[in-house]
Amino acid sequence: MRMPGLAAAGLLGCILALATVATMATESSGLPEHPYWERPIPLQGEAPPVPPGAEIVTDLAAASCGTCHLPQWEAWKASLHAAAVTPGLLGQIAAFDTATQEDCLDCHAPRREMQDQWWEQGLDSVLVRSGVDCASCHIRAQVRHGPRAIAETPHGPVREQPLFRRAEFCAPCHQFDETGLSVNGKPLENTYIEWRESRYAREGVTCQHCHMPDKRHAFKGIHDADMTRAGLSVQARRTSQGLRVRAGNTGAGHALPTYVTPRILIRLEGTGGGAVQEHIIARKMRWSREEGWVELADDRLFPDQWITLDLALPEDQGGRVSVHVEPDYDYHERVYPALLSMLTDDLSDRERSLLHRAQEQSGTTVYRLYQFSCPEWNGHDEPCDEEP
Repeated sequence: MRMPGLAAAGLLGCILALATVATMATESSGLPEHPYWERPIPLQGEAPPVPPGAEIVTDLAAASCGTCHLPQWEAWKASLHAAAVTPGLLGQIAAFDTATQEDCLDCHAPRREMQDQWWEQGLDSVLVRSGVDCASCHIRAQVRHGPRAIAETPHGPVREQPLFRRAEFCAPCHQFDETGLSVNGKPLENTYIEWRESRYAREGVTCQHCHMPDKRHAFKGIHDADMTRAGLSVQARRTSQGLRVRAGNTGAGHALPTYVTPRILIRLEGTGGGAVQEHIIARKMRWSREEGWVELADDRLFPDQWITLDLALPEDQGGRVSVHVEPDYDYHERVYPALLSMLTDDLSDRERSLLHRAQEQSGTTVYRLYQFSCPEWNGHDEPCDEEP
């Protein structure tokens, strides 16, 4: 512990450089509480005896699970859950007080086995790099749990846990409770509440329906273009006045984007130069030692919300519309540079290198979601052509 008393600065890193730190939801805040998600997840204890050579069925490592559950393991391995312990986390976490480190690890490496190894080995820890692994969700006290009971498996019976089918399963790490950080009356992490207040909750469409379709374990989100297109609809038309664009959250059961780190940039422009209009869909924040947190703007799209953008153009000028998604925009532009500046005297060379790597990686995740080519005015409104 090198910086006692810097819990606020720790939250700058853990919330904005990682964006998934949360304290356990409690009934007092109106959020679900379930003993299954005691965190850190208690030590599993001694594995039950197995025949010689069958130790793999009691091994808690995700790769061991993948021996039999290959599709789930391969999907998980490429997911952000598997990468929950990132260079951005490792490069900063040791600089903060113990309580802040525990808060970070409770979601990013939630098993006690992982956390014990972190306290013993720090950056040399191996278990902690598994992130949110199979055992984190499926194993408690060496007993396997899932959405349905299975009487006989190589590692004993699987117990049914109805929580697996409910959005509440995801809330402990994707929702701040009343003790978590709120700005302008809204928690910095508010995904579960956003969902609960939407029609999706009323219709029984849970997190799992969208983020684990067909029980797949890829947990895709805004970093995936197909997933984002399923949430964000964009229409572009040429009118007598110029370009008209409508964008709507037609598929995400929470604000789009739900976190403060991504942004979606819609750009309207005339061909051959001239008029340009840009609109940013994001919750823009600022943090400083003097002011703390300040919300500069919240232009996110909530479920079923649409916006309309217009750009005036001469009738003889065509136009273009592009939509780019920057999943790690705030990390790249503000958070990692701020951490490197703020923690200058408290980082080892290895930690500084990790943060530089995190900043570099966060600049590589931008992708084009939509692009439209719009004609000159031909006497009637017409849709713009979407380009591949």
